[in-house]
Amino acid sequence: MEKEYTHEKSLKTDPRNDFLNLQKFLFVTSTTLTKFFFKAGVNPHQVILLSMIFGIAASILFVQNDKLLVAAGAILLFYKNVLDKVDGSLARAKGLDSRRGRFYDSISDFIVTLTTFTAITYILYQKYDNTLVIIAGFAAMVFSMLQCSYFIFYQVSFIKQTGRNTVNRLIENVTKDDIISQDNWTTFLQRVFMVIYGWQDKLFWQFDKALLSKLMSNVKGKMSKKENPDSFISRTWYMNKPFLTVASSLSIGTHIFLICISAVLGMFEYYLFVNLILMNLLLILSVVFHYISSKNAITG
Repeated sequence: MEKEYTHEKSLKTDPRNDFLNLQKFLFVTSTTLTKFFFKAGVNPHQVILLSMIFGIAASILFVQNDKLLVAAGAILLFYKNVLDKVDGSLARAKGLDSRRGRFYDSISDFIVTLTTFTAITYILYQKYDNTLVIIAGFAAMVFSMLQCSYFIFYQVSFIKQTGRNTVNRLIENVTKDDIISQDNWTTFLQRVFMVIYGWQDKLFWQFDKALLSKLMSNVKGKMSKKENPDSFISRTWYMNKPFLTVASSLSIGTHIFLICISAVLGMFEYYLFVNLILMNLLLILSVVFHYISSKNAITG
């Protein structure tokens, strides 16, 4: 375990070879908190637990018929997102990033997502007394998860292309090596993770495979000669920094920020509209932008 705090070690990627992640503007005080927890001897799992407590507490406060309590819930939910950044940064800074921590983090995120959207759905059902609200509320939860998984898929792909180590996999499967090297609890958490997120990873894996295959077939005859054209196309595709910046706006931090704003304003129905219509439109546009900008970079 590292004994001295180094900011560079807390980062997911080398800052000299990184893209502009729009989420960093929402991680207020995350660097300061990471350094504080490091020096205080706090471990990453404790930060994950605190983050989950903040998120669940926010959901409870949201359903209270009191503007101050709802505002307090918004603050807690916002800092749940900040702590979600801190736990990973702290783990890397301490040299404690692990498969178990990766599963703890993702599963706790799902628990908070579930409680948050349940609270939003309950509030709106109380307001409108319409079963369509229940459908819309939980549809918004699923779409928020899909949008976030979409960005994470390409973020992990980018990190792997840069050669940086990451405990994340594009497709999570329990391998023979996992069973041998992991303890039973970590393997159990891995299986829980696969139930929650595995279908999303496989969806984007197949979707990405189809898009990349289509790109390769369209550009090979138009590009200048390369020693290894497939490798060049693939690297350009996964290292598309402008696309990654656009896709970063689809991460869960954006949803949390919008939920916090709508909570303070008392208008969760506006968040559902943004989630179901505007964010999905942005997802579609980011797919188009990814394809076109990668094609131009390869053939230009």
